[in-house]
Amino acid sequence: MPKPPCAFLLLLPALSACRAPVSQPFHLDRSAWDDVLRKARGTSACLAMWGGDEERNRYFQQTVVPSMAANYGISLRVLPVPDIAEIINKLLNEKRAGKASGGSVDAIWINGENFRTARQARLLWGPFADFLPNIRFYDDRIRQRDFGTPIEGFEAPWKRAQFVFAFDSARFPVPPDTMERLRQWILAHPGRFTYVAPPDFTGSAFLRHLLIHFGGAADERIYRHAAAQTIAWLNGVKPYLWKRGETYPQSPRDLDRLFANNEVDFTMSYGPYFAVQRIRRGEFPSSTRTFLLRGGTIGNYSFLAIPFNASSVPAALVLINDLLSFERQLEMSRVLGDPFPQHPGRLTVEQRAAIEAIPRGPAGLPEAVLASHYLPEPDAVYIDRLEEEWMEKVLRQ
Repeated sequence: MPKPPCAFLLLLPALSACRAPVSQPFHLDRSAWDDVLRKARGTSACLAMWGGDEERNRYFQQTVVPSMAANYGISLRVLPVPDIAEIINKLLNEKRAGKASGGSVDAIWINGENFRTARQARLLWGPFADFLPNIRFYDDRIRQRDFGTPIEGFEAPWKRAQFVFAFDSARFPVPPDTMERLRQWILAHPGRFTYVAPPDFTGSAFLRHLLIHFGGAADERIYRHAAAQTIAWLNGVKPYLWKRGETYPQSPRDLDRLFANNEVDFTMSYGPYFAVQRIRRGEFPSSTRTFLLRGGTIGNYSFLAIPFNASSVPAALVLINDLLSFERQLEMSRVLGDPFPQHPGRLTVEQRAAIEAIPRGPAGLPEAVLASHYLPEPDAVYIDRLEEEWMEKVLRQ
């Protein structure tokens, strides 16, 4: 989930539209699921989510919102924001002000960095994840830690992501599939490569692949060595980047446009089937293909959490459980091109067949190939440090 910088004050008018009546405290351990459904009916819920994907925004407004009303009697309001960190900042302010109930947000699409901050500040309601009926579809292992932070039931897995690179096979047939080969390619093709500026999540992920290539971040000593090598690699190619490295795309969309306009030869995404969707919409040439680094690419899960002062916890629980359902995930894979996140061993033969029948096209890599090249995320504390080092030692040089 990307996290471009933006001003927190710009969010306040939008948040005011998501205010809901103050509810009475809700105690999960005293309720069965039927009671949750009953208490949620007739209430409102506000979901804060990253708003950088217009197609996803439309899907939620046109499909999820009406289905929540029809199936559960819940009035869902979707709050697309440029950066979920702004929601976390708002919760921090409400926590300091003693606002323990009646919050303006009931559920959050959250990533590992923001989850770490939220857990440290006790900004989340729970634990709740193990109580959800649809949690049974998800592998227990992914529910243990998020970017190194123990989850302990305070968020529920929702979407799966894995980093891929895209190129136009009509321009050149074989892409560079290691960081060393990519470095050599950049030097031989000045101006034809760039990456999104961190701290955007996609740009930061590109840096993390270099960090892993040079040793990773298992401890402080290893991180310092790998980070120094990463910065040296980036500075070494900087004069050969698009615009000579004097400026960088600010979002994945910006990089996609450069690629589509033939200004650069690569783009990249955490959505492994993003090129499939772009081809279908006529944004990318049909000769676009995706590839992985030989040593693997980083993958992770997105999670859903509930703020400590949510106005309607029952509605938030029902919403999250719906988003975790097999039917919802299958639909999102078909419509949005999301990789399917649920464990195959938790599904029926018919369900697995339905997943395999989703058309991906030649631009999409098989799920088995993605799985065999999956790399876990480094600890969130090292991600923040790497972004800061990039700003100081690469961007400002």
